Amino acid sequence: MKQQIQKNLNQPQQASWKQYAQLTVGSESIGALIKHELLTGLLVNFPGALGLWLRRKLYPCLFADCGRGLIIGRNVTLRGTRKISLGDNVAIDDGSVLDARGDDAVIVMGDRALVSRNSILRARNGRIEIGEGCDIGANCILATDSKLVLGDKGLVAAFCYVIAGGNHLYADPDVPIMDQGFQSRGGVAIGADVWLGSHCAVMDGVTIGKGAVIGAHSLVNKDLPENMVAWGSPAKAQKRRGE
Repeated sequence: MKQQIQKNLNQPQQASWKQYAQLTVGSESIGALIKHELLTGLLVNFPGALGLWLRRKLYPCLFADCGRGLIIGRNVTLRGTRKISLGDNVAIDDGSVLDARGDDAVIVMGDRALVSRNSILRARNGRIEIGEGCDIGANCILATDSKLVLGDKGLVAAFCYVIAGGNHLYADPDVPIMDQGFQSRGGVAIGADVWLGSHCAVMDGVTIGKGAVIGAHSLVNKDLPENMVAWGSPAKAQKRRGE
């Protein structure tokens, strides 16, 4: 199973513009592709308040659904825009990436969700759901080929890595790892009001209960219950909030 971006750009039987359109807008619509190219080409790096205002007014038509008050900074990369839905007052900071690649890819962001500078949300034939009021810090990666859910009011500090699927198989030493495909352990479910400290990694198959707090630089590879404070590599439960 090839990486989806390689698959989309290496199909000899398909016209090159259709391959590019599938990657860029998530469909083979020439109209959608032209609109995407014109708007992003003209506005992606347009500076200042005028740039923010123009992107707020004109970018919503690129998405499957988009609420009011959109804020998109400079140099934001958008792929598979017809598979991305944004609520009201969503903010995407400079240099971030929203990447919904593949036929089954979906990215949904709730009202008032924030993606800070240089962070990446990547759904590769999977689904990412970001709840209302979530705050994703700078330089984070949230990626899935199954399902990744971040509940309402979630706090993800800078440099966190949440990987929900896409684990390379490697059992056969005679076959390059990138040619052995992937396996999924069921995705990642993070409850509402969870705080992930800086530089945390959350691995595939993990469920983190509502209200949990994960200390900085922790590796979460097992489920954690509600309101638990945990830290370490691997993360271990240390105490419960309120006790």
